[in-house]
Amino acid sequence: MATIGDVLAVVGIVVATVVSLWALVIAVSVLFGERTARARERIEHCPGKVTLLGAFIVVVLGIIVVALLNQPHGLLKLIGWMIYLLLLLTAAIGFSGLAALVAQRLKQLEPSLTPYGALSRGALFCVLAMLVPLLGWFVVGPLMGFASVGAGVEALFTRSAALARSQPANTTVS
Repeated sequence: MATIGDVLAVVGIVVATVVSLWALVIAVSVLFGERTARARERIEHCPGKVTLLGAFIVVVLGIIVVALLNQPHGLLKLIGWMIYLLLLLTAAIGFSGLAALVAQRLKQLEPSLTPYGALSRGALFCVLAMLVPLLGWFVVGPLMGFASVGAGVEALFTRSAALARSQPANTTVS
């Protein structure tokens, strides 16, 4: 039987998690602006591709992480935790790109919105969408998570299209 203290503890944990995730998205967006912009572009132009890529990466690395964390040797556990934390960092960059995309669309709907206000609202909408019972927990949350991982990986490991275009071609004469 749950007491009022148990209920308040769960509510407090949910509120703290929402506020922490919202703050993380804002911080990552500000600190890694270029990577966040790349992740936003990837999610905007090819959402299916980044979602499938993210799902594949989560499944493969998830199996590896679980296997490493269940090993008795401490070094293998450390490697498992490092892989897990790198996966979370990649997801944070991708999720910040998703929030930036929502912010961009909010700014189109309400032009008087400041960039910080739009980003703050976009991040909050993305975080709160995952709290909707059943649909948010089992559909929206995982899809946003997979898209975040895929966009984060592409933002970290691919070159920007603008950077690739701005570099001159090899014009050496033999």
